Amino acid sequence: MDHHVRRIGVLAPPANVAVEREWPRYLPEGVVMNHNRLSRASTAVARDDLLAMNASVERAARDLAFARPEVIAYACTSGSFLGGPGAEGAVAADITALTGIPALTTSQAVIAALHALNARRVFMITPYPDAVNEDEVGFLVHHGFEVVGVDSFRCAQSADIRALTSGQVADLARARSADIAGADALFLSCTNLLTMCEIEGLERELGVPVISSNQTTLWAALRTIGIAAPEAPGRLFRLP
Repeated sequence: MDHHVRRIGVLAPPANVAVEREWPRYLPEGVVMNHNRLSRASTAVARDDLLAMNASVERAARDLAFARPEVIAYACTSGSFLGGPGAEGAVAADITALTGIPALTTSQAVIAALHALNARRVFMITPYPDAVNEDEVGFLVHHGFEVVGVDSFRCAQSADIRALTSGQVADLARARSADIAGADALFLSCTNLLTMCEIEGLERELGVPVISSNQTTLWAALRTIGIAAPEAPGRLFRLP
């Protein structure tokens, strides 16, 4: 064994435990992830609390850069769209300016994935409270998408999201299958929500592409360094 591997760097919220569970299952041979946590005083799922993480980006990104990743992913959906429409790439630009390493955010990855799938009408499932859901709908509308419906677990704390199972997420999607049938894609939002193991089954059952925050972020990071992941789930990873 040696250290001649390709590296993806990940910056994630301090209470996020899903990225480390999901990504290693689908990383191609010879690719590893190096992880660092952002900081914040609260785990409330609320706008100001989530945006407070950005104060720790400089410290976390500089430390992660010592591992020499080829790309750094800011793996938080809400933390990258709550800055306002059009600002979803600002933190990625800051990371690149600080480290010289290409960077991307989950919100950027979601937009790129929806465009790649030619999806314009989106049904969204989230764990967020309604106030955050409204901001996310506004974010998608700003980028030209129609949000045909939203359902949510309305979690107030990160621990509430962590308590959800991937099966609960899939069951909620099945319960809204009639509404999802009128969409071009189903978007499962939040990088702390376990979803990737359900994507293939949901695509078969619902008949539409299914994307998730962790899936799209991994897809975008691998695409940035020019690597395919044929074993990763969903139509997104089967695109040319």
